[in-house]
Amino acid sequence: MKQRLLVAAVGVPLLLVIFLVLPPAATTVLTAAIAVIACYELLHTAAKDCPPAVYAVCMLCAAFQAAAVHMGGNWWLHATWLLLMMLCAFCVARYGTEGAMSFRSAAVAILGGSVFPMMYACIARVRLDPDAGRAYVLMPFVIAFLGDTFSMLGGMLLGKKKFAPRVSPNKTWAGFFAGPVGSALGMLALALIASAYGASMPVLPACLLGAAANLFGQLGDLTMSLVKREAGVKDYSRLFLTHGGMLDRFDSTLFIAPVVYFAVHFGIFGGLS
Repeated sequence: MKQRLLVAAVGVPLLLVIFLVLPPAATTVLTAAIAVIACYELLHTAAKDCPPAVYAVCMLCAAFQAAAVHMGGNWWLHATWLLLMMLCAFCVARYGTEGAMSFRSAAVAILGGSVFPMMYACIARVRLDPDAGRAYVLMPFVIAFLGDTFSMLGGMLLGKKKFAPRVSPNKTWAGFFAGPVGSALGMLALALIASAYGASMPVLPACLLGAAANLFGQLGDLTMSLVKREAGVKDYSRLFLTHGGMLDRFDSTLFIAPVVYFAVHFGIFGGLS
């Protein structure tokens, strides 16, 4: 418990400073760092036959994908194509030899080096949106953390029937339904606080987005739990002490961030574009 409180006491203020006080570039740097660490954790967990060179290239691509939001154009598409070609060529060239990499690991490397970073990059995209207030960048984290908290409390207080016992034995139907409620309440609080400081964040769309995006967050949580279960590990790493690794802490956020970006970009908050 002390370690969890320590991580929260340091991490929460740091996130607030980066997202709300520092320039948008700081959010992009943080997003790139999260993507690189998550890439390493995924490869280390689910693609153990990847050689060091593949680790290096995938982590470099992850950083580029997350930072490409400042470059415009389709650089992310070019980087994904190059990474895919490199991985396919490596698998073909080394097949049947010592140090060969399976195509399954290559697919995992695409996720870690390209797809997941693009999903995390949606956090930076929200921060860069000229029509969105700074508080909007907090949405993925509020939805994820409040939803996870309410899911845990709902499961502890009311949970009996298991939701996905083969993937995550602790998940219950009570927690499943409590999660969207917690995310909606978190978004309500964020909208009210933002409005108090002069930012425009309509309450009803924010609450609806919170409830809907939470479902994607729960899918992310279960998906990353499935990867760990297949690999036979408890945590992706010990980066956050008893909180586990980057993918343990930011698995829900990974799936929620694109939902928030699409909602902001396509204007459900009154014409943002």
